[in-house]
Amino acid sequence: MKSKTYSTSALAIAATILLCQPTVAQMHNDSNPLFASSSSTNSGVLDVATGGESAAGVIRPVPVTPVKRHDPLPLAVAAHVGINGVGFDVATPIAPKLNVRAGMDFFSYSFGFQQEGADINAAFRLRSGHAALDWFPFGGRFRISPLVEFANNNQVRATALIPAGSSLSLNGEDYISSYTDPLHGSGSVTFRKVSPGLSVGFGNMIPRRRGRVSFPVEAGFYYVGQPSLKVDFSGSACDPQYPASVGCQSVMQDPGFQKDLAAFIVRNNHNLSYASFFPVFSVGVSYSLGGRQGRVQ
Repeated sequence: MKSKTYSTSALAIAATILLCQPTVAQMHNDSNPLFASSSSTNSGVLDVATGGESAAGVIRPVPVTPVKRHDPLPLAVAAHVGINGVGFDVATPIAPKLNVRAGMDFFSYSFGFQQEGADINAAFRLRSGHAALDWFPFGGRFRISPLVEFANNNQVRATALIPAGSSLSLNGEDYISSYTDPLHGSGSVTFRKVSPGLSVGFGNMIPRRRGRVSFPVEAGFYYVGQPSLKVDFSGSACDPQYPASVGCQSVMQDPGFQKDLAAFIVRNNHNLSYASFFPVFSVGVSYSLGGRQGRVQ
């Protein structure tokens, strides 16, 4: 009996609570100011489709702007070999028919020979950087490239030993290398640091259509100006007209030797004028990295 009484009471309480609760429409119209304002004027309803204004307290959605995709700038790298040595290039396009390119070249070679009784060791060392504008006038692979060579450390160095008792001809005069203090010579040819140039070639390092691999070929020249020759001697030289005991002295203190040496340098500097134009020739392979081919408009 007691259990039945509790169940009946619980049902009565639940019914009372339900009867006392406001309806959804009443909550919409009376108890909630936001809904009341919305229902009375109908101006606070967010109209996404028509872009209507929202009522106070209603959060309007903010339109999301799509992020524009930016492709990386095309870039190409190349390795080449030629008369300037081995080197590399990096290029990128700046216009539909124009690339900018920069790189370095390296080369070293040494050898020995004999000339006029002297044992000579010579060494070539080529170290330089370059920058170019590759113009493709017909939009294909043929290009014309104005060049600039910079950081030019190209040079030729040589050392000479005139064995004791051997003769040295200098500006038409003969000198005998001393038995006690043989003659030693050193020389170098250097070039100016910055030089303009021009080349033509085939192959676009950054193809505008399909493919990433190309095989550039280049031929041209740099104008390096008049090379500079420097020659020095040390040791003692002897006059062949006098005995070695009295006819030998240090070349640093011999005015005749220094005069003949200066004339020798002037004459050979003039002979080096043919080297004012330094040739350019190379073949290589390049690969285009990243970016979209032909994206430059």
